[in-house]
Amino acid sequence: MDTLESEDLIDWRGCDAVCFDPERLGGRATVGNSRMDADGVLINFEGGLSVEEICDSFGVPQGAVETILAFAATKQQQRSA
Repeated sequence: MDTLESEDLIDWRGCDAVCFDPERLGGRATVGNSRMDADGVLINFEGGLSVEEICDSFGVPQGAVETILAFAATKQQQRSA
């Protein structure tokens, strides 16, 4: 299922590092098959955690976190343009 949930900070559709599964977090965008939501990556990064700290704390792959942050930066640039 590829839907935008009203609680999501950004539209994660099109980000290769996220999955949408109605059985996991109510269908919200998650980091791969983990139970961490993509918005959580942004919130923790903006809160001061490094990519490595996010990976270690939540057990998610570094490549996925980097992809999510790059995708979010692109989305923010598009909104600002």
